[in-house]
Amino acid sequence: MSDHLKASLDRIAAYESTIRPSPVTRVLRRIGTTAWFAAAYRGIGPVLDPKVARIRDGAVLAKLYGFPTLIMVSTGAKSGQPRTSPLLYLRTGLDIVVVGTNFGQPSHPGWTANLLAHPKAVVTIGGVTIEVSASLLGEEEWREQFPRFVTLYPGYANYIERRQGLTPRMFRLTPTQAA
Repeated sequence: MSDHLKASLDRIAAYESTIRPSPVTRVLRRIGTTAWFAAAYRGIGPVLDPKVARIRDGAVLAKLYGFPTLIMVSTGAKSGQPRTSPLLYLRTGLDIVVVGTNFGQPSHPGWTANLLAHPKAVVTIGGVTIEVSASLLGEEEWREQFPRFVTLYPGYANYIERRQGLTPRMFRLTPTQAA
């Protein structure tokens, strides 16, 4: 690992240590488990979140929601164009884990197809941008990581119930270099 990448990961870790639950976090953890909220947010979130995520490189989004959030730029599976997705994430060592629940819909979100087609992506966390390589998690690791997502945001458990047996794709994003 290069010194530059290590320094970037250290800055991300320092930023992550500042993320605290907010009043909005408590509300989201409570109402996020309801079908009506998922349906409403499915329409609002993809419009609102990218706009809020652009403010201070996602720092405002993380402070508002009280969840670790990143901004991922992947390459469109069909278009080849850059696609921006604000996502909740977890850390496993130096790696980042993201899950594509699509708000409980019985389909995968587009960004997951993008990572399958083009595993190289760029993520920004707290103003620090790094390049990553994505790999789809296998069943065993998925079962290990998913409860952590439910602890972070209980709505994920309800998303599973509404997906009609379609397991959400989960990816490990391994840092490759600082951008």
